[in-house]
Amino acid sequence: MALVQSAANSAGSERAPALIPGRRNVAILVYKNMEILDFAGPGEVFSVAGFNVYTVAVAPEPISSQGFVVITPNYTLANCPPPDIVVVPGGDTEPILADAALVKWVQTQAAHAEVLLSVCTGAGLLGKAGLLDGKQATTYHDYLDALQRANPKAKVLRGTRYVDNGQVITTAGISAGIDGSLHVVANLLGEEAARQVARTMEYDKWQPNQGLVVKAPTATAAPR
Repeated sequence: MALVQSAANSAGSERAPALIPGRRNVAILVYKNMEILDFAGPGEVFSVAGFNVYTVAVAPEPISSQGFVVITPNYTLANCPPPDIVVVPGGDTEPILADAALVKWVQTQAAHAEVLLSVCTGAGLLGKAGLLDGKQATTYHDYLDALQRANPKAKVLRGTRYVDNGQVITTAGISAGIDGSLHVVANLLGEEAARQVARTMEYDKWQPNQGLVVKAPTATAAPR
């Protein structure tokens, strides 16, 4: 698991949550005009599961989600504590696909993180970083063809809530990010832990076999 960065040494730490040593770090990327449920759904899942959850953005300034919810990121790319899990929500992804520094950051995290999870059109950023090459993937139903065109070395699938390639997991649109996040919790902490999270959230629709598992990561002991 990633080492917890001292809050005293990170700019913006005054607005960052306390990180509990021994728990996995979950970095949720936030950017202008992202989908609210794309980041809030996974955030709820991983928070209830007991992980350290924080937001990260290219710059420290507040951003607006879908034009009416303003979010101040906890960290920037420059001072973000090293994540074990990276969540890339969907939304208006065209500007972030053109951000070379952000693409590079995603590539860097892929060298160390246990899981990179995209929600909805967030799969486009994983593709831009070259992380979908040779893999199967899914995304929001209106973005399937565009994702396939942009990533000819990937196989983009329809009709599945998520596709698990091991480290890289993509989900379908919006609410499917909750399913994908619960799947990650089940992989890392066990299926009963994921069921407990779903019960806490009163998310009755979750089923452990809703997606395609190409190559699941090896389950590890729950962080202490």
